[in-house]
Amino acid sequence: MSRTRIGIFGAGYIASVHADILGQDDRVALVGVADMVEANATRLAAEIGDAQTGATLEDLFRMEVDTVYITTPNTTHVDPVVTALGEGLNVFCEKPMATDLAGGDRIREAALASRGVYNLGMNRRYAYTHDKLKALIESGDLLPYSAQLKLNRGELLRPAWTADPSKTGGFLYETTIHQIDLLQYLFGPISTLRCAARSAISEAEFDDFSMLFTFESGVVATLSSSAHSGWSFPFERVEIYGRYATAMTEELERVRYALDLDQVVRTEDYTHIAFAEKGGYVKEDRLFIDALQNGGKPPVDVDDACALNLLLACIYESAHENREIDFTARVREAIG
Repeated sequence: MSRTRIGIFGAGYIASVHADILGQDDRVALVGVADMVEANATRLAAEIGDAQTGATLEDLFRMEVDTVYITTPNTTHVDPVVTALGEGLNVFCEKPMATDLAGGDRIREAALASRGVYNLGMNRRYAYTHDKLKALIESGDLLPYSAQLKLNRGELLRPAWTADPSKTGGFLYETTIHQIDLLQYLFGPISTLRCAARSAISEAEFDDFSMLFTFESGVVATLSSSAHSGWSFPFERVEIYGRYATAMTEELERVRYALDLDQVVRTEDYTHIAFAEKGGYVKEDRLFIDALQNGGKPPVDVDDACALNLLLACIYESAHENREIDFTARVREAIG
């Protein structure tokens, strides 16, 4: 089978993470890198070894790529994704899909009309900690009754660009999107949601969020996220409560669980695992290339991406209007 010819559009930090992973996959040829600041493309191409460089998406097309990784800022995803799909190319786009519903609709239409495969990069699904939670649930060893998730960070200051909604689309699209994605990934379809939010120190947008979700499975979950609180460990956490059972994560470093009152608490510690591996980037890239090579379903396809995009929009709507939203009804409306 021929190698997948990949071009990377956007040469920032996350592009270098993917480039390093893909460069170790014998099924892949990293053909080129393009960035509007061509010096950035040149820098990343030098790390890859023999990739061509350019400044535009069209430059990548001329390199005869069959797959494009879109790793530009959040609010700039839609146009390059739609253009690449229109060329019949496969697309891996870093999160978020879009920062509004109209952008997501454009991508969905383009994906359905294209011979190319669309995938949204949601690496936290495949982090070692969350892989363990998923395995415990799917095996039946842990039956979730309720859960709480939280993310407290200092991103309004470091890095400061995360306080600019013109780049991020809003704090939930930049960071908390991973925890929001985990909700349906771990617990199934959401029935209702409510979000209370405030602007504690930010003049541009909400920076404190408290959310409540109910699920078709009967699970009830809360999610709390602050953009300004600081980086106190563990700033990222999932706790799941079952029948006399508890499982919890500590960032990407550890997962602890006890599945019965009489069991000891078991700990799996991933501290010494390389970041790209324990963070799920290696697995999501491998699954994406698997899908291209074997014709299977990509890890986060356009339907999954649209569902997440709708969920984010509904959370912001609930925050602005201070009311509960029937998410089941919204999904029915979106499906038509």
